[in-house]
Amino acid sequence: MGTRVTRLTLVHDGEEYVVEIVDAATVRVNGRDYAVHRDREGAVRVGDRPAWIARDRDTRWVFLDGRTYELTDARPGSRRRAAGHHGTLTSPMPATVRRVAVAVGDRVKAGDTLIVLEAMKMELPVRAAQAGTVSSISCREGELVQPGVPLIELDD
Repeated sequence: MGTRVTRLTLVHDGEEYVVEIVDAATVRVNGRDYAVHRDREGAVRVGDRPAWIARDRDTRWVFLDGRTYELTDARPGSRRRAAGHHGTLTSPMPATVRRVAVAVGDRVKAGDTLIVLEAMKMELPVRAAQAGTVSSISCREGELVQPGVPLIELDD
């Protein structure tokens, strides 16, 4: 008898990804295999890189390499939520704001750390996905923030 593969179609920024959970140690994304190892609840290793995963209904947030990916289940019948604006940065999971590294009016480059969150005793740097100017900051250090709530807005 063969191994049962769980197959999902997920959407991130309008692009569809076929994700197959091959077994407890392998995930295939668009035909490419990745070795995974569960460290603890919500924390995994993808190869030698740490990642954190949070889930709420049909949405998963994957935090990898300083970026947050919001993945929405695209199976027929699943509830799709509208994607956030590209210039809006949110938390991937409930977290505490440890440091805000920018101010309104600052010009940032793609990859710059804008805010550092703490969740599950881990620091999670949130980086700019694109260059822009910080137009608003909706959080402060020490504040508990929830997933999907805008923290920082960037204008082109």
